[in-house]
Amino acid sequence: MTDVPRSLDAIQQWMQTALLAPGGAAHVAEVITASGRMSAEERLRVYRRGYRLRLLGCMRGQYPAMAHFLGRELFDGFAMEYLDAHPSRSPTLDDLGAGFPDHLARTRPDAGADDTPPEAWIDLLIDLARFERDFAAAFDAPDADTSTGADTGTRFFEARFPVHRYAAAVRRGEEPEPPEAEPVRLSLTRRDGTVVVHDLTAPRPPQAG
Repeated sequence: MTDVPRSLDAIQQWMQTALLAPGGAAHVAEVITASGRMSAEERLRVYRRGYRLRLLGCMRGQYPAMAHFLGRELFDGFAMEYLDAHPSRSPTLDDLGAGFPDHLARTRPDAGADDTPPEAWIDLLIDLARFERDFAAAFDAPDADTSTGADTGTRFFEARFPVHRYAAAVRRGEEPEPPEAEPVRLSLTRRDGTVVVHDLTAPRPPQAG
């Protein structure tokens, strides 16, 4: 049986576990004081709910195009599954969603379906997540050094859908329709504090009429 935490360090570690672990923590009544209106467990649930809502808000901020595509309720469901599987361990939330695209690819809902082709909307979802993550990484990188002609910070990105157009429309406050499948190859470079996205996709040859 785990001992009741007594030192400040032990209580801090206990609180972290209580907030992050889906199953909560032991000794709640011994660590948190009940109030006249709420039990110790109820007070912990208030802290935990507030903390998780803050994390969800950060995830929406890091993946706005995904949140628009899915809608808040469905996006929050995917995000909470990710957060439960990968609790935040950093004092900063900048990298909170860093592993979200890989998590979605590993746990895609249509995985394991025998002889069933992948669902297009899940492919689009994963491409959106990957693009938004690369966009954020490009934004956090130093500006390209144009004096040398070498864009060492340029990131190259390939997707099955033109997710850059959809994400740009969302950032402009528009209500874009989900894009149809169209393979793209992009470059993302930060210049003067702005991420510049170039479409490097080879033009399609004209089709005979």
